[in-house]
Amino acid sequence: MLDVRDEFGGLAERAWLNCAHQGPLPDRAVTAAQQALEEKRSPWRIADDSFAAVPSRLKAAIGHLIGANPDDVVLANSASYGLELLSRTLPLAEGDEILLVDGDFPATIYPWLPLRERGIRVRFLPGDEALTPERLADELGPATRVLCASWVFSFTGRAVDITALGEVCRRHEMTFVVNGSQAVGARALDVAAAGIDALVSSGFKWTCGPYATGFTWLSPRVRDSLTYRPAYWLTHQLAAADGLERAPRYELAELPGASAYDVFCSANFINFRAWTASIELLLEHGIERVAAHDQALVARLVDGLGDGPLRLLSPPVEPERSTLVFVTHPEPSANERLHASLREAGVEVALRAGRLRLSPHLYNTADDIDRALAVLRAP
Repeated sequence: MLDVRDEFGGLAERAWLNCAHQGPLPDRAVTAAQQALEEKRSPWRIADDSFAAVPSRLKAAIGHLIGANPDDVVLANSASYGLELLSRTLPLAEGDEILLVDGDFPATIYPWLPLRERGIRVRFLPGDEALTPERLADELGPATRVLCASWVFSFTGRAVDITALGEVCRRHEMTFVVNGSQAVGARALDVAAAGIDALVSSGFKWTCGPYATGFTWLSPRVRDSLTYRPAYWLTHQLAAADGLERAPRYELAELPGASAYDVFCSANFINFRAWTASIELLLEHGIERVAAHDQALVARLVDGLGDGPLRLLSPPVEPERSTLVFVTHPEPSANERLHASLREAGVEVALRAGRLRLSPHLYNTADDIDRALAVLRAP
């Protein structure tokens, strides 16, 4: 297992088993944010070249994390940013159909709903069974243009095979949009090999960034099909040879890759420097090792529940098992009491829709899992 607990001094003696809600900042990210604050406190210390260097370094880190060309990464403030971008700019027409999954996280759903006003059909696949490639193929119609779904579902902990789903979408010339917020940083990914078309993700969960961080990856095919390109002044000004020093000429620059779609103020010194430090920590240890560590903790938790009083609701084994573990007491009203008992024991988990959700990550240890099990298996 990994030994990175010392990198997360803010956790002190508590067992934070709630990364699906918020990933804690590692100490190096706090230091990076503090340095950015000091520069803003004395603004003559903010160098002009940092307006380009900060987003460039973050894009390089994200690209390494997901196996992507950094030029295809869009910097954002959430997963919702990318979903809104795609819903507004994909070339969809009246009569086209978008497939969503009933029970998916609201951020994956809401951006598509206004398209109904343009005569675009939004259809929900029942969420009470696994989304397999066979099931997807059976659901497709002649007007289906987009599938948008989570890689790991927030309310069930179920992971889908995005590579297999992507193959179905390619065969039917559909666009496959994936919300990776509950997976990126905890599961290895090569976006080119996965065959997906667009990936959105928050940055404040499994990549342990500050709140209000996120990214979108666009395949060149999808990026070139989008019907609108924003024009943020600083992006175009920095693309000029003399950058911020030149007098404005109000001319659009030839921008590389997906940079036109970056969230405005893409240097975002405090948040993006801290987030870069967090991602670089993951990369130092290797995302495959992080994923193996996380799965070892999840296996310890699932095995430890054994024949105890609680019932496991999320998938028990890989590949459908993720890092989100849902359990419930036979008497659901007892879950609130268990949640309070866990917190009293220094163990932080989530209570979602009356069920307990535990989500360990790289900073957790076997002792954290055992502390949780001691409460969950108590008579």
